[in-house]
Amino acid sequence: MLTEPTLVPVITQSNIDALLLRLKELREQTASAREAIAPLEANLALTYDEFQAVVGRLRRQAIRLQAEIATLRAQIDGVGRDQDESSWQGASDDGLHYDYTTNDLENEGPAMVDPEAVEKDMLLEHLFRVLDPDINDEDADLLSSLQGLLRDPAISLADMLEELDWGPVWMSRGPQEDLADQYRRLMTWERAFTKQLESLNRATERLRKDPRYGLWQQREKGPDNWRTFLDQAARQQQADNDALQAELKSLREQWTQIVSET
Repeated sequence: MLTEPTLVPVITQSNIDALLLRLKELREQTASAREAIAPLEANLALTYDEFQAVVGRLRRQAIRLQAEIATLRAQIDGVGRDQDESSWQGASDDGLHYDYTTNDLENEGPAMVDPEAVEKDMLLEHLFRVLDPDINDEDADLLSSLQGLLRDPAISLADMLEELDWGPVWMSRGPQEDLADQYRRLMTWERAFTKQLESLNRATERLRKDPRYGLWQQREKGPDNWRTFLDQAARQQQADNDALQAELKSLREQWTQIVSET
């Protein structure tokens, strides 16, 4: 039984124009969303810096004490184990790990290609085709900036697109592109911007769940309340550290006794 061939829609300039209008709207919405969360992000960072200036040293001391306590506990718990069995297991495990690693490297397939990196490369290629860095200094600066962002995996395609002012770079078709090629490229940009906007719209919710948000709420109560809160946090952390110091001292004495008896 013969099947009818699938009809491929013909892309027209009207399709391109509609997609460009959608991109312009997305770009503006993304800029507005980023501007809305910027003050909160800055406030959280400032609040945490002020908190760390008062309590940070004590918190770092607590981390060091906890690490030393954990080490001593492991040493004490390990006393009495069969050293021969432990040594044999360790040697066996080393051999298995070595064989596994070797085989894994030998059988390793081709490296996976990151689609985002490919799309960022394609964006830069498009810009090289439609801009003139040899004549226009602004074009040269833009390309230089984007090349610096290109290899950073933390920078997305949408992040790079946000660096582009609305204008010819958005609307121009590359010399090797037809309408269908341009439409596919713009659709890639539209998906990137849609994802970016969704992420930014969720950012406020994420920031409200950030551990720093509670600190910021305390800071918003006023300078006097904030100073009182920091002083109380420092005193509490110091009390916790004193308890850790006492526990560490006890474990050290216990370990010293164990060593002296062996």
